[in-house]
Amino acid sequence: MTGEVGLGQRVLSGARSAQEQALVGSLDALGLQVNRDNVLQVRNALKGEFDRLRRLMALHAPMLRVGECGPDPVSGPAAGLFNEKVQALTGQCTGYVDALGDAADALDQTARAYGYNEEQIVASFTAFQATEQGELRGGQR
Repeated sequence: MTGEVGLGQRVLSGARSAQEQALVGSLDALGLQVNRDNVLQVRNALKGEFDRLRRLMALHAPMLRVGECGPDPVSGPAAGLFNEKVQALTGQCTGYVDALGDAADALDQTARAYGYNEEQIVASFTAFQATEQGELRGGQR
């Protein structure tokens, strides 16, 4: 595999969902190109964000619920309608997070096609995580 390919097209070729299509467009609009020199960095950034957002969704999703405000006849149905909206938004967020994970997985395969092995890929992500943790502690983020 040689040359450079638009990031969106590389990581989500054949994407079907609306979230995946939007991610493809966003990534391509950035003008980013994936090549042998940057594939691990791009993969690590997407995987890191996927992991972070997945943890946040798991932590907060159970609390995303509107209760009844009172015993009046409107509170029950209103809470139900609000909860439907909240669940729809949560579903959209989950779809976006899943698309990031799929993109990172696709870049993992791209890295292998460029000749990187499992040890190099894992070591690269471990170094990326250490850098991210250092930035979080140092307040540079």
